[in-house]
Amino acid sequence: MAQAMTASNRFRRAKLKVKRANSHISTLIRDSSPLSKSLYEITNGPTRSIALLARPDGYGLSYRSKEPIADHFGVVIGDAVNNLREALDYSINTALEAIGQPKRVHFPFSERWQDLKSSHYYAPIERAFPEAANFILEEIKPCRDTNLPLWAAASLCNQNKHNDFIPTVSVVTVENINARIGTTVMQNSSIGGNADGYMKIIRSDQPIIMDGNFSTSVEITFPQGAIFESEPVVSTLQHMSEVVEQTLDSFEYFVTQYIK
Repeated sequence: MAQAMTASNRFRRAKLKVKRANSHISTLIRDSSPLSKSLYEITNGPTRSIALLARPDGYGLSYRSKEPIADHFGVVIGDAVNNLREALDYSINTALEAIGQPKRVHFPFSERWQDLKSSHYYAPIERAFPEAANFILEEIKPCRDTNLPLWAAASLCNQNKHNDFIPTVSVVTVENINARIGTTVMQNSSIGGNADGYMKIIRSDQPIIMDGNFSTSVEITFPQGAIFESEPVVSTLQHMSEVVEQTLDSFEYFVTQYIK
């Protein structure tokens, strides 16, 4: 009974890694909708229609990113996936510790289920705790062709696929633009463009009066060639996190039942 309690305590450590991953996902949501104003600025003032002009010849309202926005989100995505991977590693090491086999191993995965038994990470688990290895093989199936979200959580970090972590970020809308140009009034207008650059919103030969109630939201998707190509990042990561948490629950139940 004491061993089971120890295993349970350590599985909670694994679940804390999932909780940490979820906090990174929350950061993605917080910083993307609306887009954090620390990442961009809207400028309003004199401008030049031709860059070489000595003096401004008009007025412009423009959007400009302050830093590479895709890189900002890429770091957060990487942190989320890293924590999910670490949660899985914690779980298998907890299982070995629970039966008196403290040995540093990694949670196994493979592209195809039929290749899992011959994968690099499976063999040491099979030698130390064959029943756990078989449970992973037959019940969890952390393979691309049988459990894609779990396979992605396990494989992305180990295969060092950093390109999968740099998302495609586009400005969906700069919303709630309320401005006056002379006698012309714009109300609740919106415009879309590239988030990672410069965008002219309004050009005029008269000063632009604008309130500050606008907001900018972005859509974050996985890049071309990534495992989840063109899929929305937030909902994909949320699903990966749910699958990892469910896996921890089922594996914890197996381990605690086995060592009683």
